[in-house]
Amino acid sequence: MTKTFSKSTALLVACGLIGFSSAGYGNGNDFNQIQQQIKQQESKLAKQKREQAKLQSTLKNQESKINAVAGELRETELNLKEIRKQISEADKQIKLLEKQEKEQKAKLAKQIDVIYRSGLNPSVLERMLSEDAKKAARMKVYYEHLNQVRIEMITNIQATQGQIIKQKEVILGQQQNHQNQLFTQKKQQQELEKIQRKRQSTLNEINKNINKEQDRLASLRANERALKQEIQRAEQAARQQEQREREALAQRKQAEEKRTAKPYTPTAQERQLINSTNGLGAANRQYNKPVNGSTLYTFGSTQAGEVRWKGMVIAASNGTPVRAIANGRVILAGQLTGYGYMVIIKHGDSDLSLYGFNQAVFVKPNQLVSAGQTIAQVGNTGEISRPALYFGISRKGVPVNPARWIK
Repeated sequence: MTKTFSKSTALLVACGLIGFSSAGYGNGNDFNQIQQQIKQQESKLAKQKREQAKLQSTLKNQESKINAVAGELRETELNLKEIRKQISEADKQIKLLEKQEKEQKAKLAKQIDVIYRSGLNPSVLERMLSEDAKKAARMKVYYEHLNQVRIEMITNIQATQGQIIKQKEVILGQQQNHQNQLFTQKKQQQELEKIQRKRQSTLNEINKNINKEQDRLASLRANERALKQEIQRAEQAARQQEQREREALAQRKQAEEKRTAKPYTPTAQERQLINSTNGLGAANRQYNKPVNGSTLYTFGSTQAGEVRWKGMVIAASNGTPVRAIANGRVILAGQLTGYGYMVIIKHGDSDLSLYGFNQAVFVKPNQLVSAGQTIAQVGNTGEISRPALYFGISRKGVPVNPARWIK
């Protein structure tokens, strides 16, 4: 039962006791009335909790849809980029073929011109190559060669023209595919905007229900506890996974060196695993910001009542790519109450970087990521009313000011 309810109950009971004091024990109606008021208050609070739970469930489903549609939209954008690249390449190929055709035609025209200038038109050639001219064997061979070269040139021109036609057909197909992808992109964008509007409406309803400061504080504290518990669970799972991977790497290294009698050369991913004990280092403003934008809330500033921000909130447009500040392992990628779609990356043994309020995430738990890699898209999921990124850093389980690590 909430503190608000406790206070209300206490007030009602107090009022009842005062009534008893003034009226004496002769009238039991006052006591019955107080009990009825308490029941009504309990019923009202229970109904509000049910409505709030229902709205929270609706909000979670809407944010899941936003994540899915944003992922599809990103895939479509990547497809469009590839199609535009293919169209550009096909267009270059057509231009090369047209240039080749032009050169082939010029050579053929030059050869025909030479034949014409020498007076050797087709009828003359026919007479020279007839039965009466068999004695001129050398001349016959020469003109047969000229004729063969001309035929080859014509064949090459025809082949080039065929290639041009095929390339134009390819490019037309790619352009149609491009139009289809643009249409799909537009539909996905509209769907995303529609879901975002519904989500905002749901969020407004939730905010109407949580209109008391005490409820707000309780909600924020619950969110912080849930985040802390989830981090502890995820860290434990990540440590176990790293241990398994290191053991597997050691066995693989030993087997490979035994087989080849040479030092084992680890892959890029294995090198990252080997170096995964390195944390973020001393705070020296050495890392790029995960997104560019102005700071809405600084670390330690008041969030509500005595609850303070454990990270910083950076303003950015919806869909802005969120990039990892350093190499590490993803230990969490999903929804967390209050923080929306959250990505948490483990750096070394004791450092974490946190990225919340996203509308979509593009990484999975246990995935190794590199500095600058896109891991999510900015959104306004969780308890934030405008698009922004929640960015935090934790060292040995204690939140620290992330601004000290970024440029």
